[in-house]
Amino acid sequence: MRIWELTSSNNVSGNPFVNSEEEVQRYFEIFSKFYKKEKIRSIWQPTLICGLHTVELGRIILCNQEYWVITQKARGLLDNLIDKIVEYLPAIPKKKAHQKISRYQQLRQRKTYKPIIETIHPEQQYLLNILDIKSSEIIDFENSEFEYDDENDTIFMIDKLAFKPEKIQNMHLFKINNKGHYFKSATFVSDEFRKIVE
Repeated sequence: MRIWELTSSNNVSGNPFVNSEEEVQRYFEIFSKFYKKEKIRSIWQPTLICGLHTVELGRIILCNQEYWVITQKARGLLDNLIDKIVEYLPAIPKKKAHQKISRYQQLRQRKTYKPIIETIHPEQQYLLNILDIKSSEIIDFENSEFEYDDENDTIFMIDKLAFKPEKIQNMHLFKINNKGHYFKSATFVSDEFRKIVE
């Protein structure tokens, strides 16, 4: 079974729409709870996702961490593989943008809000809170090429990353819990996941 690093094909990244400094702080707090093996739907507050209006699978980058966003269509195709290992957190679709930016604001400040709304996907989107978080034990250290700091249990300067075959069976979407900078933005997927996305 081959494992791939999930990447964006066009290097485009989106961003959550926020109205105030208070909202910025709230979303930073919410996003800091992602990838902890715990569901966060109870504190999730749907917002608009800007900049990913042309893709079915895209990413948001905040504080050097990647957060993946998929459309309803992509969810339908991938759900059989990932429904038990992710939490789908809904975003606000374009047709309901008034839930975040009132119709009055949209009319009164048309020059400000029209370009923003045009970058919102017309289809329902979801942020993925990936719940399948693995330890470094799944890495085949002998066949990988990287630097390792024993004291801090940190992997860095990665040239090649190999996995223990017995540890990755039926794993279709996961992250690795390691303090190394690389792993903050690295999400791994199976061959099957990759083929569906392609």
